[in-house]
Amino acid sequence: MPLVGDKAWFGPRRFGWGLSPVSPEGWALTAASLIATFVLARRVPDRPMVRRIPAIVLVIVAVAKGTAPGGPRARSALRVAEQTGSS
Repeated sequence: MPLVGDKAWFGPRRFGWGLSPVSPEGWALTAASLIATFVLARRVPDRPMVRRIPAIVLVIVAVAKGTAPGGPRARSALRVAEQTGSS
């Protein structure tokens, strides 16, 4: 269960430990963060802290809207919870 809201945007990775996008909102935020990072890198090359802001925001939102990070077992548990919750 995420810290904020009912729907998890990020869940356990398939391989390894950590979080990856599991919903359209999570994928959209990840894409927007990458685009913002590249745009800021080109427009503000002499301010490295400003270029890090999109990544920092992505991490904060992933923690707030994600489940507990884990391996394949945690990902399977997330899928089961999604299926039983939406039925």
